[in-house]
Amino acid sequence: MKPIKAIFAVAALLFILSACASEVSRTTEPLPTAIPPAADTPTPPTVTPTATATPVPTPTPTPAPTATPLPTPTPLPTVTPIPPLDPLPAVVTSEIPHVFVGKVTIGGVTAIDNTDVSVWLAEFDAPIGTGITSGGNYTVLANQHGSQSFVGQFLIFKVNGLNTAQTAVWQKGGATILDLSLN
Repeated sequence: MKPIKAIFAVAALLFILSACASEVSRTTEPLPTAIPPAADTPTPPTVTPTATATPVPTPTPTPAPTATPLPTPTPLPTVTPIPPLDPLPAVVTSEIPHVFVGKVTIGGVTAIDNTDVSVWLAEFDAPIGTGITSGGNYTVLANQHGSQSFVGQFLIFKVNGLNTAQTAVWQKGGATILDLSLN
């Protein structure tokens, strides 16, 4: 209620009450109750719905891509070049060769006829002696080549071009029984 109307209503009520109280006679009848004049009934305010803004989602910023560092390549170890093998010098026919004989087995089985057997020195590009098998046996003459003596040099034995892991020491005029095997 507005304050002026409220004051007016209270004043009217007091006026009526004071008028009633001034009467001398008292009746047993109930006195009529004064009804205050109708005051303006406040009208509740009309609520007009207001449009509320629907929250617009704030876009989440997309982070800028971070460059992934490329791994630093590990340098490959420098391969030490293997010096080329020396060409095999010519046979020295005045020197007596070292003779090797023996059996040849491959995977535990006697080698078939015509299996290649060769004797090598590590520094040369060709064998110093070759032979073939017959009945599972071989014979190879390991000849002296060039002017530098082979005496005391380690010899390598191969069967069909594969290293057998058997070795021997070259001797002038030597004769050795040496069985060869490939596993």
